[in-house]
Amino acid sequence: MSDYYDLLGISKTASEEEIKKAYRKQAVRYHPDKNPDDVEAEKKFKEISEAYEVLSNPEKRQMYDRYGKEGLQSGGFGDAGFGNFSSMEDALRTFMGAFGGGGDSLFDLFGGGGEVHAQQRKYPDKKVSVSISFEEAFRGVSKTLVISGWIPCAKCDATGAASKSDIRTCSACNGTGQTVQTRGFFTMAMTCGHCRGEGKRILKSCNFCSGHGRVKEAQDVRFHIPPGVSSGVRLRVAGFGDAPSGGGPRSDLYVEIEVRSHEVFSREGDHLLVTLPLTFVEASMGCEKEIPTFSKLCRVKIPEGTQSGKQFFVRGQGFPHLQGRGSGDLKVNVIVETPQNLSAEQKDLLKRFGELSRLEQTPGCSNFWNRIKRFFGSEG
Repeated sequence: MSDYYDLLGISKTASEEEIKKAYRKQAVRYHPDKNPDDVEAEKKFKEISEAYEVLSNPEKRQMYDRYGKEGLQSGGFGDAGFGNFSSMEDALRTFMGAFGGGGDSLFDLFGGGGEVHAQQRKYPDKKVSVSISFEEAFRGVSKTLVISGWIPCAKCDATGAASKSDIRTCSACNGTGQTVQTRGFFTMAMTCGHCRGEGKRILKSCNFCSGHGRVKEAQDVRFHIPPGVSSGVRLRVAGFGDAPSGGGPRSDLYVEIEVRSHEVFSREGDHLLVTLPLTFVEASMGCEKEIPTFSKLCRVKIPEGTQSGKQFFVRGQGFPHLQGRGSGDLKVNVIVETPQNLSAEQKDLLKRFGELSRLEQTPGCSNFWNRIKRFFGSEG
């Protein structure tokens, strides 16, 4: 057999806490429940349990450090089985002792769950969708929904009993809602079959809710939607979901927001977007435009010679930030429209304008034709 310190993977100066931590890690790895029908794992489990049994005892550890395993036997520990730690019961007893005071749960280690009393149960959360206008998303709005669901029975105070005297603690589980079964050295908690985990027995049921402790009813739920929300945002309305049968806290209501589109404005994050059409004359000579938004009338100055696709910003006039102070911006995208259905007089004026125009007055056109010339000039 290997040295006890080597078996646990620790140094000879390891503290008591380090010894226990190392053993726990190894014991869980080689435990028979995790390695069924594995002879080597069973042997390893016995060996590390023996090592822990010695090293966790200061007197035995001192004897082992001085004289080895032979020293343990000659020092009066032979009856304890050291050097021949073959009993699985002894190994399991050591394992249980190591986990007894450390706050660890055997159910957590081997896949089980903790205790949940009946009164701590919670019904699944309720989900609804609500559609709001673009402007309501910008400003925020309060809404009232009529929600049909399970609410606590007011007549019996959600107990399900006709009166308080009709409630008895379950004798099978003593009100815990669970029964305990012992299998060898392991203790397993299971839902009580007599009270189905309720922890109580009802002698006479409430005639209003038929003993369920809840009734189905429509109720008005009023909640506030903050300014700045967008489609897909979920708001939690605590305690307005369904009540579980047999008592317990109500679940929550989650409201998913859907924002309808707007015929003038659109949105980019927290920025408010608008497309501003300009005439050829307005873009050429410059102008000022007033754009009414949901918060104020915004004045935008368009300089002369503005090109189609140019974007202007009005700071702080976008959507409010949902999680913080401040707001996005108003983004104004300019589109220069080409006039249609010209009269004869308008055509004559434009022809005259064209004759007076110089190519450098339209830098985009000038650069394009210069590139064309360079390209075909290089071909020649």
